[in-house]
Amino acid sequence: MPEYLSPGVYVEEIDAGPKPIEGVSTSTAGAVGVTARGPDQGKPVLVTSFADFQRQFGGAVTVDDATRRKWSADAELGEFWSFPLAVKGFFDNGGQRLYVRRAVASGATKASLQLASGVSPMVSGPAKAGGLVLKLEHLIGVATGTALTLVVNGVAQAPDLAVQGYDDQKQEVTFAAPGLPLDVVAGRDFVVVRGLPATPAPGVAVDLEASAAGAWGKSVSVVVKPMVAASLNLLADPAEKRPVTDTTTDAANVAVIDVASTADFAQGDWVEIAGARYQLAAAPAAGQLTLDRPLTQPSGTQVRRLPFVKRAGAGTAKAIVDVWGAASLYQDALVEVDSGTAKHFSRVKAAPQGRSVELVDAIPDAVLLLEGHRIRLIELDVSAAYAGTSEALQGLRVSRGAEPSASFLPTRLAAASGLVRVRGAMPDIFLLGDLPRTDPGTAIRGSGGRVALSAGGDDNLASLKVDDFVGADGGPGKRTGILALEDVDEISICLVPGVTSSVVHAALIQHCEALQDRFAVIDPPRQVDTPDKVRAWREPFDTKYAALYWPWIAVRDPFASKTVDVAPSAHVAGIYARVDVERGVHKAPANEVIRGIDQSNGKHGLQLEITKREQDMLNPKAINALRFFPNRGTRVWGARCLTSDMAWKYVSVRRLFIFVEESIDEGTQWVVFEPNDEPTWARVRQSVSNFLTSVWRGGALQGGKADEAFFVRCDHSTMSQDDIDNGRLICVIGIAPVKPAEFVIFRIQQKTLESKAQA
Repeated sequence: MPEYLSPGVYVEEIDAGPKPIEGVSTSTAGAVGVTARGPDQGKPVLVTSFADFQRQFGGAVTVDDATRRKWSADAELGEFWSFPLAVKGFFDNGGQRLYVRRAVASGATKASLQLASGVSPMVSGPAKAGGLVLKLEHLIGVATGTALTLVVNGVAQAPDLAVQGYDDQKQEVTFAAPGLPLDVVAGRDFVVVRGLPATPAPGVAVDLEASAAGAWGKSVSVVVKPMVAASLNLLADPAEKRPVTDTTTDAANVAVIDVASTADFAQGDWVEIAGARYQLAAAPAAGQLTLDRPLTQPSGTQVRRLPFVKRAGAGTAKAIVDVWGAASLYQDALVEVDSGTAKHFSRVKAAPQGRSVELVDAIPDAVLLLEGHRIRLIELDVSAAYAGTSEALQGLRVSRGAEPSASFLPTRLAAASGLVRVRGAMPDIFLLGDLPRTDPGTAIRGSGGRVALSAGGDDNLASLKVDDFVGADGGPGKRTGILALEDVDEISICLVPGVTSSVVHAALIQHCEALQDRFAVIDPPRQVDTPDKVRAWREPFDTKYAALYWPWIAVRDPFASKTVDVAPSAHVAGIYARVDVERGVHKAPANEVIRGIDQSNGKHGLQLEITKREQDMLNPKAINALRFFPNRGTRVWGARCLTSDMAWKYVSVRRLFIFVEESIDEGTQWVVFEPNDEPTWARVRQSVSNFLTSVWRGGALQGGKADEAFFVRCDHSTMSQDDIDNGRLICVIGIAPVKPAEFVIFRIQQKTLESKAQA
């Protein structure tokens, strides 16, 4: 009861009356099959068109002749390579939603690539032989005195080039004469940065692999390189003075300048004049400042002293600096501190506290830091490409940090990339020379530096077994094969097109019977090509949750430009979905035209044309025939389940009950833990009655009145006091489903004209 502790007006919302029950979808299918590529882990993937399927799973499945003969010759295996054509048939016949679980051979492997380490920026601007300036895509790891190995058209040049200066704004490095040994080309040539701190051999190895097994992964190409994720200003010591004066020198290009005041200037200070920086080479004297190089500006230019960056730490160590925007940094972040002439490479020791950032080692005195100098965060830029699909991921961390981060390289690739993953456990990267990268020297020519995942990558279809279709139960999100369909509650039609193994059929039927919210469509082998053979093949089955259709049908293979026979289950599943949408699940999915078949085989698109006399032997055995009728096309001409229980012999009745049961189950979850008494029972009765009334009005139930179509009881007549005491609420429901008019009989008799009696 609510508490009312003080006077006032209280407004309360109460939940009363029946809750609506919404009918579940019956037209969503789930299929298991071999595809050219696509995810082979996690939940089955939803596709909503054949084009969508091709984007995610590829086109034709390529099978060598030996494997094709092995499977085709054995009636227990089938023709798994026809799965893409089956998917096309599903959508051709009106299917709208299909969850696909890719089956992978147990011997399949993933394509992979072991990354190199270090830093190798590409040349980003052309330059001529003898040139003293080279433009690179980034200057990470590059400082004055750094040795660079120039690689021109795949050939390393000797000797190394020594950097005389660099400009991070223009991304340029300068060299001393004689300069570049050859002409260089942007996007083809690159440099290797030497002398970076790295782990001694064997070093730190990082491997990438394709996101799924198969030969498709060999066509995946990647670029992995360092990037500047953030460039942050270092803050000056607030205690330092910031004197400003004006020059009175009349001439430019002189190193000793006259100034209005020399107060608070000292030898070694850095000053800024017209945007250029100079160091005072001598102590100020008699109104003059001596610069380290000639001034390029005339008199009247302002001279501003640049304060030094405060560096603190234990003892003589200077590992703590103040940074504007320090929150961008994190524990173990790889950074470079840049003074404009020298760099210090380090990593962040702990998460910043305010503006204070502590590095794992001291910044040398040679790296003279002034206000406006930078500390740069180094992370990874990863891009991947495959068959017109490209991905670009930036800002990927190379270490875990204090807490797991979604930006850590393995985590980010697993979540955001459909093409590549990190193979195995990735080590933390603490040194610039250990940075994982692709080697531009092994790049695909003209690709901009992309390197193929060249190792491994084999579908190994020769090792494919029926168990790979049945799958293994590794728990939610980790199931494979048929068992993975359990992860998707929306599925109501299940199939494994083209795979005719009794083991696979048993697993598919068991799956449907265990969950009781889905229905299976199974295929006979292609070799079962006569009525006697299919009758014999059908005998082991007895289930209310599956149906069989025969014979196979002819379709046009757009990948091979020829007509082939395929199993009919996917086409029939599409018809199920079409009828459910157009008429409702209560309508038998029969007397419906099969779309997408090729009639040019001389048998009206069927493996075998069936006559009425032949079907007279099939229908009583619950073998649903596919038949051709002149002027009416090729149609599904059967609607029976593979069961000996005549109460459940029709597909439409079984699927109607699945629809009603699942809808009531999902729509009455609110009842759990409600008080088990008359008010709750009344609400349950009304909720279910309202739903069944709508089902009856939709034509799914017999009866001229709702009372004739169904009943709902939930009271003391359906449960005892013991049931109530043990928490059981029991509702008894009865419905009268409509049955298909399987045999339409017109009884005709002769009628004679009788004479009207004479008055």
